[in-house]
Amino acid sequence: MHPSTPSFCIEKPEGPLYIVTDCHLDFDQAPFEEFIEMLERLPQAQVLICLGDLFKVWLAMPKFWTDAHRRVMDAFRMHRDRGSKVVFVAGNREKLVPRGWQDRIQEPYPFTHLSREDWQLQWGQLKLGFIHGDAINTQDLRHLRWRAFSNSRGFETLFRIMPGAMARWIAAKVEAMLAGSNRKFKISFPDQEVENFAKQVLPGVDHYFVGHFHLDRVIRVPGESGILRIVPDWLATRKLLKLNPDGQLSSVVFQEGVFQETKEDFSGQN
Repeated sequence: MHPSTPSFCIEKPEGPLYIVTDCHLDFDQAPFEEFIEMLERLPQAQVLICLGDLFKVWLAMPKFWTDAHRRVMDAFRMHRDRGSKVVFVAGNREKLVPRGWQDRIQEPYPFTHLSREDWQLQWGQLKLGFIHGDAINTQDLRHLRWRAFSNSRGFETLFRIMPGAMARWIAAKVEAMLAGSNRKFKISFPDQEVENFAKQVLPGVDHYFVGHFHLDRVIRVPGESGILRIVPDWLATRKLLKLNPDGQLSSVVFQEGVFQETKEDFSGQN
């Protein structure tokens, strides 16, 4: 985490913090209606954090939104309007995410805070870090080159002037490309790269939450008390992580309209 990383502090947590990531919402495998239902039924959160890859591909500029995008945004807005902090940390499937976001609500986005990189939060006595994580594997050069290009100002300028139908068609092609590319890096977890990242970020942090890898895993570093927590993907598990005001970490699965909660210890073992 670099000095300019956005952050905020909740000195005395009074409600839960929820983390969700890698939903890849669509109409079939991860229906957006099910995600909306989950948000509508979710007990009021003090903080709700999404670690990116919310849709299969999301052109985040409002002129490109579909009805599905608007309805999901409305579900997040409901939590914001209740007084929750709603944080969005962009993933590799979000493009045209606003730059220079300030800590204030900017309509039509429903988020109170937004980051294109990482995020920090002081939660009572706990120091927390958050990131999507697609740049952790420095060996995946093809993805890193695409990431740099697609997040560049030139790429964004080109897309901003496109007609909506054309931009969405290209986005669909990009999604297909992302789904079929770099299979070598998708089928194996980059243990050494993640361990190196953990060594960089864990000093002074109690929990560092990472999405992107579609796994449910805890990474520890010798000599550090904090943990790097790979957050399971909602796409395959319908799972969120929950941090209570007292620091108790739980996993919460949403199935058939009901939440099932399982408490964890800080090693991440149920």
